[in-house]
Amino acid sequence: MAGKSKINVLNVTSKSKLDEAISEYVTAHRYYQRLIAMRIIAEGNTIQHAANIIGVKYQTVHGWAKKCEAEGIEGLIPNFGGGRPSKLSQYQLKELDEKIQNSPRMNIKMLKKLIEEEYKVKYTYKQVWVIARKLGYSYVKIYPKFSQSPEDAEYQLKKT
Repeated sequence: MAGKSKINVLNVTSKSKLDEAISEYVTAHRYYQRLIAMRIIAEGNTIQHAANIIGVKYQTVHGWAKKCEAEGIEGLIPNFGGGRPSKLSQYQLKELDEKIQNSPRMNIKMLKKLIEEEYKVKYTYKQVWVIARKLGYSYVKIYPKFSQSPEDAEYQLKKT
């Protein structure tokens, strides 16, 4: 059957809720993806074919195959190095995202100050920038408005 589906999943949920649910199962998904790739190879297909089906690069699947050959399927279980846990919880990041959306013309300096005042967490400017990028924002510097500019400066600019 070809064509666009008439089923609208977004009537009962949102894309962000779907993304959140998927992110809870990242480790299981990655393990499953690796198992599928090994199954494709075990059926006699090439590593390149498995990579194309899974949607990853050849070298990635090749590495999985080497690890599977050396350690068995237990070697396919993702082993994340960990890293330092975030100082802000997921709930706090969502709350921070809403505050950024509701405050016009916020820059990194203002965001750093907001995080320190609201959540009592100190970050460097670089880390605040990383958080902003993670939330989907880009760094934009606020320029002061020139005092002698006309009231309709934006309109005049659009006109030309």
